Amino acid sequence: MKSLETFFNIVFWAFSILFLFSCSGNLKQDKDGYYSEEKFVDSLNVGRKGKTKVEFEKFRHIKNGDVFVTLNVYDLKDIWVESKGSMFHTWELKNTFKFIKDGVTGLDVQICDFNNDGFNDVTYQSGIAGRGGNMVMTLFVYEPENKNFIHIKNSDNYPNLSFNSKLKCINSVILTGSITTVFLKIKKDSLDEFARVDVSDKIVVEEKDSTGKFKVIEEKVFTGNDKDPYKVFRNYKPLEY
Repeated sequence: MKSLETFFNIVFWAFSILFLFSCSGNLKQDKDGYYSEEKFVDSLNVGRKGKTKVEFEKFRHIKNGDVFVTLNVYDLKDIWVESKGSMFHTWELKNTFKFIKDGVTGLDVQICDFNNDGFNDVTYQSGIAGRGGNMVMTLFVYEPENKNFIHIKNSDNYPNLSFNSKLKCINSVILTGSITTVFLKIKKDSLDEFARVDVSDKIVVEEKDSTGKFKVIEEKVFTGNDKDPYKVFRNYKPLEY
């Protein structure tokens, strides 16, 4: 476990050094003193593939180093042009998001179907915590009815998000003094936690009951090796990696 902590420390300082070098050189800035540092565009894999486009862009202030991210969402629209006697395709802007971001990490955009509806959703890295071990992610879920994305408002409370194909839910792995695997469902514009497995010197499994309270359903001494706690549990009843 100590070797992994050392690795995360190295990653954190590497990002810090990269940040210092990225602020050098001649940069084109807007009237407010911000310049574009990174951009990500996809129109082939997200939402309605080939008909949905996302544009992420990361901006940094030339003097104070403040960073923010914008997300523009587009939908492919057919337009009849009478003078040309033909149908043309154009990208129609559906939504724009803007968020403050940490000044160390890159966008690291990830595309995945987080709610198992057949339409790919998208995340970007909004920060880092736990000495580099907790990747803070902001999640946007595609809504085909409106041809738009929903911002999952509390997604950055649950680091290291991944889709759990076994339980058709979302997992978050939280690295603190212990290692916690959290099981989540999407409810409207938020993530709702329904179970968790905490591993330290013992394994404690908790599940939310009908009243909304968590109750311990299993507790036992942890007898695994140092690598076991960093695995993501894909099931909690029974316990399975």
